Amino acid sequence: MADSNNILIFSSDGHAGAKRMRDYLPYFDPDIRDTIADLLNTEEQEYRKMMAPDFTSRPDTEEPDPAERLWSPAAPERFGGWDIDVRMQQLDSEGVAGELLVPGHQFSSLPLFSVVNKPFEATLRDAGMRAYHRWLADFMTGGNGRIYGMADPGPCHDIEAAVKELTWAREHGFVAVGVPGIIEDPSLPSLFSDHYEPFWRACVDLDVTLMVHAGWGFPQGRYQEFISAFLATHLDSEEASQMMAAQQGLDEEARKALQKEFAESPASPFRLDFGPRRLLWQLMLAGVFDRYPSLRFVLTEVRSDWVPATLELLDSRFKETVTALTMRPSEYWARNCYATPSSIHKVEVEERNAIGADRLMLGIDYPHPEGMWPDTWNWIRVAFDGVPENEARMILGENALRAFPVDGKHLRSVADRIGPAPRDLLSGRENVPADHVEHYHRRGGFLRAAERVDADAVLRLVDEDLRLVH
Repeated sequence: MADSNNILIFSSDGHAGAKRMRDYLPYFDPDIRDTIADLLNTEEQEYRKMMAPDFTSRPDTEEPDPAERLWSPAAPERFGGWDIDVRMQQLDSEGVAGELLVPGHQFSSLPLFSVVNKPFEATLRDAGMRAYHRWLADFMTGGNGRIYGMADPGPCHDIEAAVKELTWAREHGFVAVGVPGIIEDPSLPSLFSDHYEPFWRACVDLDVTLMVHAGWGFPQGRYQEFISAFLATHLDSEEASQMMAAQQGLDEEARKALQKEFAESPASPFRLDFGPRRLLWQLMLAGVFDRYPSLRFVLTEVRSDWVPATLELLDSRFKETVTALTMRPSEYWARNCYATPSSIHKVEVEERNAIGADRLMLGIDYPHPEGMWPDTWNWIRVAFDGVPENEARMILGENALRAFPVDGKHLRSVADRIGPAPRDLLSGRENVPADHVEHYHRRGGFLRAAERVDADAVLRLVDEDLRLVH
């Protein structure tokens, strides 16, 4: 019998997507399937050339140990990103009671609406988004009430249509939705426009959490341009024409360079830049949190160590500037906002009180190779070494029960069955091998120092937004 006081682990950042583009075809409206079929096949072929390398940190010369759980695997035939039975088995083995799903993973090409696709017009993006929603709704039915979806907001040109789709998504197991503008679209009005008012209102009326994930705000096509440009500098033209073959040909130095480019290049669609962070103060300046004080906003996979210094800058700037804000930015953060720094770093746990221990959540990032699985408990043992149990419980799962409209009673019953007892999870790092910790850092920056926030860059963007508001 499991300890009834087991810790509830909820991952606020998981990823799912179909195995092949053609798997989405039955979910498109019947009258456009013939048109869509060729597009999906072409996109599938393009994506297979452009797939990013699996950034495991095992040297190429090492053979994997089949019994070893530390290393993230390549895509097997049965893969939890698209096989719900495999996913639930692996979540059980990690002691994860519940999970929020974000569109796509390292082996998934989404249907026409994602930043990893080539450019498509709004009507096609809208069709692809709705097909994905319906695929995911079916996928989640096998999750036994433990799996919840993040919806895409769609093109948002027709905001009433966006609200209608959000209503459908909420009725089918989705508890969060992305902020409009996930794909850069110059034809859309800015977030300061009243164009989005029905959308913000719907989030509150439907009890849906507003959410932003890394990659927000990039144009379609940039992913392919980024990979192609990198390969052109490291491979000859014949090798670069087939990314799957090229992955095998990249030497260790080139693989590390590509990983660095993914994380740091201004052109990278996965760079941790100011775009998602900027939404934090834009929503404040747009008055969204004032008009809808119960609205919840979650920043996911954009780290969290930048939050304290950024809030301090915002408090100071807005104190000396005339705005319509009724509260300090740090007060909006404490009331409306949460952070899910996927594959949580040691320093983020250490700074939990400055960030807000009641504002911080866990993102295991399953099934990404840089994520915490399949060694979640040891990762937590090291990251939360010395953290009081009540604070650890909040970050590991309890905060998610407030951030998202999930079934807490059911998830706690699952934790009673599969979750870790406090004495097993919070016993410290003594029994965690040092090479595991080194591996966490190589694949996810686990031991990285806290970011030094570029105050000039932040304030320059803040002042731009203040001018737009005024």
